[in-house]
Amino acid sequence: MKLLRSLAVASAFLAGPAAAENIVIVHGAFQSATDWADVEAALEAQGHDVTLVNLPGRDAEGEAAKAVGLADHVATTLDAIAAAEGPVVLVGHSFGGMTISAAAEAAPLNVTQLVYVAAYVPESGESMETLALSDGDNSFTEESFVIAPDYSYAEILERDRAAIFGNEGTEDQRAAIVAGLIREPLAPIATPVTLTEDAFGSVPQAYIRTLQDQAVSTPLQTWMIERAGIGRVIDINSGHAPQTTQVDALVAAILELAGGA
Repeated sequence: MKLLRSLAVASAFLAGPAAAENIVIVHGAFQSATDWADVEAALEAQGHDVTLVNLPGRDAEGEAAKAVGLADHVATTLDAIAAAEGPVVLVGHSFGGMTISAAAEAAPLNVTQLVYVAAYVPESGESMETLALSDGDNSFTEESFVIAPDYSYAEILERDRAAIFGNEGTEDQRAAIVAGLIREPLAPIATPVTLTEDAFGSVPQAYIRTLQDQAVSTPLQTWMIERAGIGRVIDINSGHAPQTTQVDALVAAILELAGGA
């Protein structure tokens, strides 16, 4: 698998456009593709082809939310990868790290680089829930994570949204972040991923670490980076939503890491 992947990447390189010209971005939990519009515009202004994946079940509740699984997130991402003209750089924010890991497992030859942004980096058998519950340094309280009575979705308590997701932003940025937070289907959060060294492990990984993060804490990010052996890391002095508060720095970091190992 690793040899086949290397040959595929070399072929794509010799054929012409750099892999960084195809960038697929997967948003995190409680958010949607809309939150990445400024990043998309900045990347496209520099000549890159960008696809923002909008995961299924955004803001759903009841049976509509219960019908959404992590497999649906992965399938939606794979559709975006397949629609791109050539291999892609796959960017995942927060919970999106789970999705891009599983997508790379399913289609390693079509992904030249994984870029995690303040994201969960799982090992096989882990879920977002597993990793989030291990985070003792974020700003969540018992009240912050609100679960629907029918266990169909979760949401962030409005009182705590700005402090957790937009802590270092301007007043306007914090307001935009708070307004953009929505309900998240609960089942995907608790679903583990299955990853193998031959598939997922063959795709280069890089990380953009957020140094003021109150949602996926910086210590947890550092632990996941070290555990995964990720050597290419760029730090951004932001909270959990650099796609809103630090657009220029985030775009520069994505492009610097997009070139692969």
